[in-house]
Amino acid sequence: MTELANLFVWRRENVVVVGVTGEIDVSNAKEVERAVSAEIDRDSDGLVMDFGGLEFMDSSAVHMLFALSGRLRHRGLGFALVALADSAPRRVLELSGPQPAAWIHDTEEEAIAAVLATA
Repeated sequence: MTELANLFVWRRENVVVVGVTGEIDVSNAKEVERAVSAEIDRDSDGLVMDFGGLEFMDSSAVHMLFALSGRLRHRGLGFALVALADSAPRRVLELSGPQPAAWIHDTEEEAIAAVLATA
């Protein structure tokens, strides 16, 4: 994807799951957003982004997540995140307010169930 971030995409139960490793910051957030958006098709029930391998994210990554979530919500699709406890990305999300904190789940299974519950 970029020198900073790599994306790995798979599907489970019609949910697009995007694993992200590396970093998302102002230099690559738009590119990551475009790449993730391109994976969502009309057969998708929603999106889970797995940040288990993400080492760093800044406020531009949070803005990217709000944009993705808004577009998915507009289409009636679910959105959730997987972030490891005590990880830097999880702390950034929890400090970003109640909405980003509500997206967070501990496991991919929990996140997929949350997406399917809203689809």
